[in-house]
Amino acid sequence: MLRSSFALTTLLSLAAPAAAQCLSASSPGTTLGSGDDVLFGPVAMGITFPLAGVAGPLTHCVVSSNGVLYLTSGGAAVDAAANHYGNLPSRMSGAAGASPRVAPYWSDLVLAGPAGFVAIDTSVAGRCAVTWVEANEFLQAPKKSFQAELFSTGVVRFSYSAGMASDGLPALVGVSVGNGTALPPASDLSAGPTTATGITFQAFDALNVPFDLPGAALTLTPSGAGFQVATTCAPAAHTTMGSGCYALARESFYQFFPTAAAAAAALNGQSMRLVPNATGYSATWGGGTYVAPPVSATTLAPNDDDEAAVVLPSALPVPGGAAPVLYVHTNGFVSTAFGNDNGAWNSPAFNDYTPSPQFRNAPAAAFWSWHDYTPVQGGRIKHHQAVVGSDTILYVTWDAVESYAVPETTNPSTFQFQFNLTTGAVTYVWQSLTAIGTGQSPVLPESHLIGYSPGGASLDPGSVALSAALPLSTGPDLLPLALAAAPAPVINPSTVVTYTATNLPEFVPLSGVHLATLFLSVNPLPGGADLGFLGAPNCASYLVTLDLDLGGQLTFAPTAAWNLTYDNVLFAPGNVIGAQAVALITPNSLPNGQNAFGLTVSNGVRSYVNGF
Repeated sequence: MLRSSFALTTLLSLAAPAAAQCLSASSPGTTLGSGDDVLFGPVAMGITFPLAGVAGPLTHCVVSSNGVLYLTSGGAAVDAAANHYGNLPSRMSGAAGASPRVAPYWSDLVLAGPAGFVAIDTSVAGRCAVTWVEANEFLQAPKKSFQAELFSTGVVRFSYSAGMASDGLPALVGVSVGNGTALPPASDLSAGPTTATGITFQAFDALNVPFDLPGAALTLTPSGAGFQVATTCAPAAHTTMGSGCYALARESFYQFFPTAAAAAAALNGQSMRLVPNATGYSATWGGGTYVAPPVSATTLAPNDDDEAAVVLPSALPVPGGAAPVLYVHTNGFVSTAFGNDNGAWNSPAFNDYTPSPQFRNAPAAAFWSWHDYTPVQGGRIKHHQAVVGSDTILYVTWDAVESYAVPETTNPSTFQFQFNLTTGAVTYVWQSLTAIGTGQSPVLPESHLIGYSPGGASLDPGSVALSAALPLSTGPDLLPLALAAAPAPVINPSTVVTYTATNLPEFVPLSGVHLATLFLSVNPLPGGADLGFLGAPNCASYLVTLDLDLGGQLTFAPTAAWNLTYDNVLFAPGNVIGAQAVALITPNSLPNGQNAFGLTVSNGVRSYVNGF
């Protein structure tokens, strides 16, 4: 519960100045002109604009009808052809010696006069504003207006009309020092990034990255060589800043081999055993012996990239239940339920024949000796059962099965899964894997992935050398403390926003007690600051100041929630509030003795307030 309205009022009194007014094209200043592929200028800006990495002085601009302006010291712009459109990200860099460029919406635009024109306004001290009014993307119907404001402080602000959207042509938005500077990766400007180089930009196109700033304003504040970007005039929304800390992947494990030769060298003649325990499996290296399938073994249909159901005489005990049917996939994995054969979980490969760490997202628990095999070309997959002592064992064998290759060569592999239907133990035995590659890697993968996943999404522990990393025990992943907020903070009418923290760690291990609180700040820090100096390394604060504590909570479940009413009395459009949850733990109680201070933190949530 909120401590008091006075505390909240104090919080908001600390807020940054009110958000800038959103775009108004009614008084854009002095008209420069209209047309298609036209350069206007150089024109005095009335300010000297500071830009890190550029000597300057930058006192003039050369404005293009195509939604970009170039900065100069009074002369012509370098590398600024009238017919340059913003359809190539490399335009942001330009050639060596190219003039700095400011691009509120760089595309192939047409300003059809008299309604369409570009204007400049230098009437406000310390500010130069350039506005494109009713511009059309070439051969596209919708009109759009937008503005670039440059301030003597080095701040840049872009504002956009409410109806703006990507048409059929690409566009660039950003600021660049030019001069052929190496192009960094594109940013998601609406997410409020802090950039580190002399070029800050995003590329938009209607199909892949639609323009997402209609009616909004972007403020780019100098930060070192780059900018800290903030969005205003946008609909009320919550955005996530960073992530919580101390994730520990324990549910899945694997070893990835990039080549057939590497897999053969490490696995031939080896084995691995999984034995059920209270939290999953205990995995050890060794302990298995290959058992050749008898003549009576059942041979599965020789299909490629397919699976077959094997109904068991008694269900296989698995963590959390039992599997009455096993699904044997031609590509070297056996699942405890249907669904791992569609490959949809293997993004971006999106197939079931390219081994990758995305196996962790397969919907069903599975045992993996994953490789692109094709029993169609030679060898067969077989299964048989045998009673060994008091146990019933199901043997599933890839018996001299060929790897998929072009051209096909003699490259058979023989390996086996042994499922103890009595105890639930699973043994992998590699008799002889081919060291011959596919001949077309990486088009046709020759990689192997060996491991186990429990079904559903799990954290990535990274590839390990199994022969050295085992023994190990699987168990629930330790997930980072996470914070979410809903609904959006709309203040007309008032909205009660609930901040919910999940994955709270226990204050004392195995106690079932969780202690947490939630801090608010008018100074969110999207880039985060490491808390190692407090004894909480690898945790980050996403708040510059701790302006309000919404109150500590003791819960007996790993979740906590706080409500905050956003109204039009205490809040105003454009207010930005940061939030972050903190949970207390016993110092040094995390794996490997992490966190001497005794706390973990969530991701940050940045709440943008508006009336819609």
